[in-house]
Amino acid sequence: MVEGTLIFVILLILIFTSIPIAFSMIAAGILAFLFFADIPLSVVIQSIFYNLKPYAYSAVLYFVFAGTVMARGALAKKLLDIADAFVGFFPGGIAIAAVVGCGLFGTISGSDLATMTAIGGIVVPALIARGWPPYFAAGLVGASALLGMIIPPSIPGLIYGLFVGISVGAIFLAGILPGIIIILLFSIYVYFKSKKMWPEQKIQKPNFLKMALSLKNGIWALGMPVIIFGGIYGGVFTVTEAAAAAAGYSLFVELFIHRGLKLTDIPVVAVESALMTAVVLFLLAGASVLGRYLTLEQIPQMFAEKIFQVVTNKWSFLIVTNIFLIILGCLVDIVTAIVIVMPILVPLYQKFGINEYHFGMIFLINMYIGYLTPPVGINLYAASSIFKIPLVDIGKAYIPFFFLLLIALILVIVFPALSTWIPNLVYG
Repeated sequence: MVEGTLIFVILLILIFTSIPIAFSMIAAGILAFLFFADIPLSVVIQSIFYNLKPYAYSAVLYFVFAGTVMARGALAKKLLDIADAFVGFFPGGIAIAAVVGCGLFGTISGSDLATMTAIGGIVVPALIARGWPPYFAAGLVGASALLGMIIPPSIPGLIYGLFVGISVGAIFLAGILPGIIIILLFSIYVYFKSKKMWPEQKIQKPNFLKMALSLKNGIWALGMPVIIFGGIYGGVFTVTEAAAAAAGYSLFVELFIHRGLKLTDIPVVAVESALMTAVVLFLLAGASVLGRYLTLEQIPQMFAEKIFQVVTNKWSFLIVTNIFLIILGCLVDIVTAIVIVMPILVPLYQKFGINEYHFGMIFLINMYIGYLTPPVGINLYAASSIFKIPLVDIGKAYIPFFFLLLIALILVIVFPALSTWIPNLVYG
């Protein structure tokens, strides 16, 4: 127990000295093997190899590739046009369309960075031109980009399901209703903020012809979710095969239908996708080293026993766990958190009879909130860099969305059916 606590302290020190997180975890794991365990260092290589070996992890590359293709091509614009046609007649319509557009793009990409780049590159300049402050426009799109990971498919959801050993398809489905709730909360906030900034704005008459034309023009973009979800839940594809089909479909549509990409763009897209995937998998590799030490020394079980002595019922466990996860999300990325923390939390939520998909969504939403918060808030730094807005201004813009995400989290905690109803409907 003492050794485990010391290793966590060493890990945090390494992270806060600006050593990349993956290297910090590998270094902490090696130090643990050297000084606290009678285990050969060859286990480090074995852990990295066997944890990255599963074929299912190739789905990460395919989803990233599909999202990158769409971000560079015309499909993202088509999805945004659909969103604008269906919600643009409300006050603040273009801003609400940005939120809905991020949700639609999330049905394809599985990544917040791909969503932020694709939708933000189009809508942020449009929002600024309509009079929205630049920091708000960037903050809105940056926070809404999290829908790329909440609305299925979800790359973090994929990694979570594979690591914990539960159905990836079910954990995808668990994100549908929470994602819709977040879209509604963000849209309501934008509506009232718009009314405050421009009191004269009124709800316009819906343009049904515009809606029909947007659906016609965006039919190829809407075909992507049909392929992904129809293939997975119709029993045609595995998740990995569906991801590969999505990548192939996006490439075909952009090259030959919309002609948003050229053949000469493919190497650039491939390299960009490979680099993004390598970052994710290298984090997983680093976390596997530290996770291997924790598992061999049974440190998660020791922590679990200590927690059992303090936490005596389901609700006290959920309160303590969520406070812990909110703090953890501020300090480490989601892959690191999954590998290090879930071996401790799995026996705990099972003991208190919490549904595995319900807890999975609680965990993931907590980590997504962490993407908006320093010091490790990946989304925070990405939005500042992509939209050229000072970090402090982005942080201020994120504050309302942080609290809206907390409201969504509380709703998911209190009403388990929000994350379990659809998975149970499909999988029984």
